[in-house]
Amino acid sequence: MTLRSILFCRFAVVLSALLSLSASAFAKEKVFEEKIDSLFSKRMELPMVSSKLERLNGKFVPVCGNVIDEVDEHTLDLLADDDLFAAESLYNILNERMLLRNKSLLQKASPEIQRKYKSLSSRFNFINLERIRIHVDFYYDREKRNWVRPVSDSVITMTMIVKSGYFLYQDGDSVIDIRRYGYYIPGSNVKRIFFSDGYSEVLWDSPDMVALDSMRVLPYKLVEKISIENGDVHNRQKIKKLLKSGDFAAIPHVLQEMDEYCEVNSCTEAADYKRYLNMLALLYKSGVLRRF
Repeated sequence: MTLRSILFCRFAVVLSALLSLSASAFAKEKVFEEKIDSLFSKRMELPMVSSKLERLNGKFVPVCGNVIDEVDEHTLDLLADDDLFAAESLYNILNERMLLRNKSLLQKASPEIQRKYKSLSSRFNFINLERIRIHVDFYYDREKRNWVRPVSDSVITMTMIVKSGYFLYQDGDSVIDIRRYGYYIPGSNVKRIFFSDGYSEVLWDSPDMVALDSMRVLPYKLVEKISIENGDVHNRQKIKKLLKSGDFAAIPHVLQEMDEYCEVNSCTEAADYKRYLNMLALLYKSGVLRRF
């Protein structure tokens, strides 16, 4: 399951309230993509498109267009591509190396990291080979610094190895820590500017008609360092404070705070705490706790 499918489930209820049943799939896709843009922008420091264009490096030429769905006619020749076997072979080699390195780091990690990682690695972790095909409306001319339409129908392909879940990390001789990895591939019904390492927010016009100095670049690959501080300790303190004050009417507010905290921190016992608080809330509403 990619980050896209996970996030779509999270926003499904919100979107159903915002969109009428008669809305087209195209309109729904745009609203969903803008929700994703907003979510990432609030949680990450992101560069602007204009600054990325000014400091281009590597051979990849930025393009404007849209991702092609797997069922699109442009992908009918996918299996005929000569580089597919080479990409999969490279993936298999790198996949084995990364898993071996992760196992080696676990053996060298501190006992605290080992305990934390074992509690997290029971979740769904995987390494995947993603092949992204983009239909090109414009490409960026580096010398003239403007956007140019291709002379004929143009499709480019990017292949990247991505990780999803929890993996160990060490830079040189630094302390081994835990990172949470994810990735997101934009939907096919929206136009964006694509770089080798990311893509712009949704475009509503051609790239030479929008303010690129106010448009952010979002990454395909998402990485977050996991704090060793146990999120469950934080939640225990919240519950202890609630019980001490006796303010059971505040339980919904406490639950919301716990959800927001656990979105960015590891809370292995969150489900148990939520069941406990929901039971207290039910007892409070029924008048049982008000007797004490």
